[in-house]
Amino acid sequence: SLILLLTAFIWGVAFAAQSVGGEAVGCFTFNGVRSLIGGLVLLPVISFLDRQKKKELGEAAFLQQKGDRKTLIIGGISCGLMLCIASNFQQFGISFTTVGKAGFITAMYILIVPILGLFMKKKVGMKVWLGVVLATIGLYMLCMTSERFSLSKGDLLVLICAGFFSLHILIIDYFSPKCDGVRMSCIQFFVCGIISMIIAFIFEEPNLKAI
Repeated sequence: SLILLLTAFIWGVAFAAQSVGGEAVGCFTFNGVRSLIGGLVLLPVISFLDRQKKKELGEAAFLQQKGDRKTLIIGGISCGLMLCIASNFQQFGISFTTVGKAGFITAMYILIVPILGLFMKKKVGMKVWLGVVLATIGLYMLCMTSERFSLSKGDLLVLICAGFFSLHILIIDYFSPKCDGVRMSCIQFFVCGIISMIIAFIFEEPNLKAI
């Protein structure tokens, strides 16, 4: 729970950086570069964790624990595609709306995920639904205090992003118990980064100085 809270804090802080960064480079360039950096940062982390696990488990047990490579690759690519679509919708949306609104609407995945989970026959207890309601009210009060809520073009783009982030979370939920989560995260960043940069070179003009 504390790690997820830290994740939410880091993600929340990133909205301001996304808003400022979006003024310097195109949306696809921004997401391409940051995703590739994310993938590169995880490479030494994976190497370090592997060495630690080998010491603890031994070579044979370590190789057995790594799990199915095919599942890892499918999971990483699936997560990368969802992350690519969601993060680019979000970045475009932030260009047309405020950071507060973008944060609030993106966080609507806390409501969408349990609803989608019902279609996947995942049981959701009353405590979760109570938490969803309280979190939604709290997010509205935190993010929307100085402005009336109305859906603009940017808001709609971020709402679409929230839907894809919900699918992203459900894919992670399915694949993460079956493979190495850090490796899968690394693959997803590279997939997201490569796709975003390909589109950036087609529709934008990536500039090293601006990056």
